[in-house]
Amino acid sequence: MQDGDVSSVAIVTFNRMLRRLLNLIREDGAEESLVDGGGDPDAFTMHSFVSKDYRRRTGSPPPNVPHDQYAYDWDAMSEVLREHGHASPDREHLVVDEGQDLPAGFFEYAARHVSRMMTVFADDDQAVGDRRTTLEQIKKAAGLPDPIILTRNHRNTPEIARLAEHFHDGRLPVATVLRPPSGQPPRLVLSRDLESTAAFVSNWCKTRGGSVGVIVNRNPTGSDLCSRLSRILPSNSRVDMYESSRGNDDEISLLTPGVTILNKESAKGQEFDTVFVLELDNFIPCTTDAERRAMYMMCTRARDNLFLVYGPHDLVPAAASELPGPDILERS
Repeated sequence: MQDGDVSSVAIVTFNRMLRRLLNLIREDGAEESLVDGGGDPDAFTMHSFVSKDYRRRTGSPPPNVPHDQYAYDWDAMSEVLREHGHASPDREHLVVDEGQDLPAGFFEYAARHVSRMMTVFADDDQAVGDRRTTLEQIKKAAGLPDPIILTRNHRNTPEIARLAEHFHDGRLPVATVLRPPSGQPPRLVLSRDLESTAAFVSNWCKTRGGSVGVIVNRNPTGSDLCSRLSRILPSNSRVDMYESSRGNDDEISLLTPGVTILNKESAKGQEFDTVFVLELDNFIPCTTDAERRAMYMMCTRARDNLFLVYGPHDLVPAAASELPGPDILERS
């Protein structure tokens, strides 16, 4: 495309890691599964997309809410564009993923200025923060019809789905699991130090392989683990950690077997054969709806195997009592 041109279809999502995954799928020749009619749609984060789109129309960057560089002032943007000559929708279709984590103002902007045709994938039971946008709010803001509720779970084994459902407090029923039982229940693991955790993850990778996601609460934990795994795994093993401050998402080959370390915000939309949720002590007990949604979301990232890892100390009674029994979560 030439500068100033826009593709007829755009894909917008919540975070850089999901943008990376969607672009990898597209580059892998699977774009027909995302949109109809061919073309070459690119995926963007919401902030990147809106910044480029607004600047293309007005020649200026979008205004921010005072004292919050990550929040756009949607009302001010609409005021500028109301009488602007380049404010009309000029794309055929906009596809939005993880819409529950995007602000309602974005959907108003998209419906007025980006595309009259919009497909939104959203599950407000998996919003990672307190600022979630409900299905009703998305529908109203974008002028969309009633949502089509997807009722089938193709990703998780029944064993993993049962654990995830333990943290599900949503209004909609959970999806029906289509995969057969694996005989491998999720496991609760005590690790006394990060060296033991690295050895555990390393041994799993060496014997089982596949794609492994490690979700951490704090980036320093992830950085330390990444260094340890890089030293003890074979030299041809892929070990990557994503950090938003580094902006290194384009360096991570998510479709290649190996280890990907990321925090819960960056885990949105991802899936792995095996998932290790580390620092469980920092995720439970869940004291808010947002924390329960985060646990539900993190558990559902795993296709085949799931480990909840805590330590070096035993779980406090409130945290231990929040976990399901051994019929759902096996204890090491």
